[in-house]
Amino acid sequence: MKQYSFSFSPGMLEEFKKILPANRSKKILKNYLLNEYELPESLTDLQQAVHNTVIQPYWMSEAEITKIDRLIKQAKSKGSTINRSSVMRDIMKDLIERYKDNPIQKGEQHRQTFKVPYGTKKRLALLVEEGNLTYELSSFIMEGYIPSNEFPSMRNQKQEDLNFSTDIEVFNKMDEIATEYGFKKGGRAKIFRDALNQFEDSLQSEPPKKMALKQELKYILDEYKSIEEISVIREEVSKYLKE
Repeated sequence: MKQYSFSFSPGMLEEFKKILPANRSKKILKNYLLNEYELPESLTDLQQAVHNTVIQPYWMSEAEITKIDRLIKQAKSKGSTINRSSVMRDIMKDLIERYKDNPIQKGEQHRQTFKVPYGTKKRLALLVEEGNLTYELSSFIMEGYIPSNEFPSMRNQKQEDLNFSTDIEVFNKMDEIATEYGFKKGGRAKIFRDALNQFEDSLQSEPPKKMALKQELKYILDEYKSIEEISVIREEVSKYLKE
């Protein structure tokens, strides 16, 4: 699994999150992408620019990203230039249409306060919007988290409380992992801190906004290369960077 970032319109992303709960949305999206989704006959909508976008990272398997790239090549063979974000937006649009009149009900919710190293919340606030933390972290625990085998003690560390409220399935997943590692007391907290640490590291090493902008830049340059000489493009980019 590797993290990829995609750009969506704010309204589309919020509607998707309301209709599909965090612990199930990625599985549904993955299944639809791999087993059902194909490009529409008309690619006009996929080629339209989206303004005021928000960035959403997703943990994706090699099979998923390969399918998306195959669809991009398919569109190119038909004379249309699209990118990964435009494919994901179309997939999300389809799923919203499918579930909007029959949204998947959120499962039982659970809440717990975890002790985390002091300063964690401040760092997270710089990396992910507060309103998205629960969704992002829940998705990471369910889809991207692999235990590190390192569970340092919180003793003699300055601590702060982090409140975490999400679907009970996310807590069950942490409990399953804690049991596998033989933890009896405080196992869930150890797993949560390990997952949180990995989640933060992933955001710091590959900031979603930077990743999405790199993908958009590649898309723009590929499109530009189809109508202009590379030497001219290189000169234009060089001028821009010098400004």
